[in-house]
Amino acid sequence: MKKYLFILLIFNIWGCSSQKPTKINNMFDNPNQMRIGFGSCLSQDKPMPIFNAIKSEDFDLFLMIGDNVYGDSKAEGLEELASAYHRQKQNFNKMKIDFPFEAIWDDHDYGLNDGGKEYLYKEKSKELFLDFWNIPSNDPRRNRSGLYHEVMRDFKGKKIQFIFLDTRTFRDALKPTDKKGAAGKERYLPNKDSSLTILGFEQWRWLRKKMENPVDYRVIISSIQFLPIGHGWESWYNLPLERGRMIELIDNSNSEHTIILSGDRHRGGFYQLKTKQGNLISEMTSSSLNVSYPNSEEAGPLRIGATFTEENYGAIYFDGVKNTFSLMLKNMDGKVLQSFHLNN
Repeated sequence: MKKYLFILLIFNIWGCSSQKPTKINNMFDNPNQMRIGFGSCLSQDKPMPIFNAIKSEDFDLFLMIGDNVYGDSKAEGLEELASAYHRQKQNFNKMKIDFPFEAIWDDHDYGLNDGGKEYLYKEKSKELFLDFWNIPSNDPRRNRSGLYHEVMRDFKGKKIQFIFLDTRTFRDALKPTDKKGAAGKERYLPNKDSSLTILGFEQWRWLRKKMENPVDYRVIISSIQFLPIGHGWESWYNLPLERGRMIELIDNSNSEHTIILSGDRHRGGFYQLKTKQGNLISEMTSSSLNVSYPNSEEAGPLRIGATFTEENYGAIYFDGVKNTFSLMLKNMDGKVLQSFHLNN
């Protein structure tokens, strides 16, 4: 049996109906199917009509990929971040969502726009994150630096491993652009300094061990984009040697096809790369849930089709009997914008 590695790269509920929505179609009644949703960029201060469609999916799990609140805080008290979480908790309670979440942060719930290891208050913002998501006191994240972690699920005899990467706590500073706003140089330039890191030593060591575990499916979540190289915003390409290191790690794993899911960009899209060994890496970016910034299309090396700046969320349907999955990007009405289907 082929094994697949999923890398992911990835919500205020105010203004949405409290009634149980009608299911989009009867495929959601399939007991052999696990449904996993994902998305990013959810302002606590904006309406969220997209959650009508999300609730109608009856997801078994929803992955919050980052910017789960907007609470940038420059002072030690982190008043803005604490207030954002308080408002978001009120929103979640009002929405009465009955599926579980798993989450990782990005910069705006980390506490500093485009922030990395230099953020002075990251340990305090981490505590706010852990408390908001009700992380148990005995969870490893309570006693080590960063928020990277693993979640295992068994479904119809298949082991599914979710690996959540922390792209903030250990990341070195990025190289500023020499021409702000220019296409491909919007904010940052690639830096090939081999001493710089995104994940840090301990997280890299942990990741290598986790990827050696025998599983049927592996899902790795990264808040920032991994494959795209056509823009100068935040992405793994800011530190191309780290990106190359990850590609090599994937290529040497037991996976012929790696799926990456990411967020952050306020646009959704689908990307693919064929590795040196002939394996395939596919990435779906889902962003944003309610913070859209309509703008012109960007350069798209490795991209399949267009990007979408309208509000969107992602969905994975895994059939445990047929051993197939479908990966989709959907708009706020549940309409499919982009899709990818893999049969074993």
